[in-house]
Amino acid sequence: MISLLRLLLLLALVSPVQADIRVKDDLGREVRLAATATRILTLAPHATEMVLAVGAEKKLVAVAQFFGYPDSLDQIPRINTLGSLDREYLLEMNPDLVIAWPSGNRPADLQWLARTGIPVFMSEPASLADIAASLEKLGRLTGRTAAGKKAARVFIQNLDSACANRQAAAPVPTYFEIWADPPMTIGGHHWLNEILERAGLHNVFTDIPRGVFTVNPESLLARDIQAVVTSQPGAPRPIRGARILKASPELGRPGPLLVAGLNNLCSQM
Repeated sequence: MISLLRLLLLLALVSPVQADIRVKDDLGREVRLAATATRILTLAPHATEMVLAVGAEKKLVAVAQFFGYPDSLDQIPRINTLGSLDREYLLEMNPDLVIAWPSGNRPADLQWLARTGIPVFMSEPASLADIAASLEKLGRLTGRTAAGKKAARVFIQNLDSACANRQAAAPVPTYFEIWADPPMTIGGHHWLNEILERAGLHNVFTDIPRGVFTVNPESLLARDIQAVVTSQPGAPRPIRGARILKASPELGRPGPLLVAGLNNLCSQM
């Protein structure tokens, strides 16, 4: 008779292996997969860039609509995230992992996604360290663990080596213009503050415990603002004596390409 041990070994060889991968997303939710993701759908450009960074490009079935992707994604379907999500189309794509962006996607769509039972990784980095951690986690979810760790390490190394000429400079009081009219900026609870500090700049509104908020125009006159960083086309809100620095598109996305935006910012100093 076959021994129990040999029977268990035989079953292990013929039974499919269940990975049972578990990670925590940026909202602290557990994301659990029975096996590594093979059909990934992204709902934000920075999420797509993270998937590319860990080398899981071939697992993308649809990506958030965006104009700055590499040519290798030309044949990947786009999904519009600027308005109401095309829910029927998303289901047709049959993803086994969706990477969403809580502050960029509509709450009603995210609530619907939660009801579908599709595993969702909420990408909402609060710091540069969170971006590196997400690269590692997405590496695990996609079966690219080593590549995820490498991408995280390279991201931090590139950040540390960027803007070498600004690291000893006295911080320049800076207004970060997200929107001109009404004026919108960042408070102390935003990952962009770390980028500004690495460029030798200091957000004059770090005392406001917010992420993004609308600022009173009169309060701009009460702050010592020596530089304005803006990604808006045309002239920014005029602030007497302030130097104007243009933010490249990469600076607006909390992903691995932030380093390019940081270097571009420093090149203008």
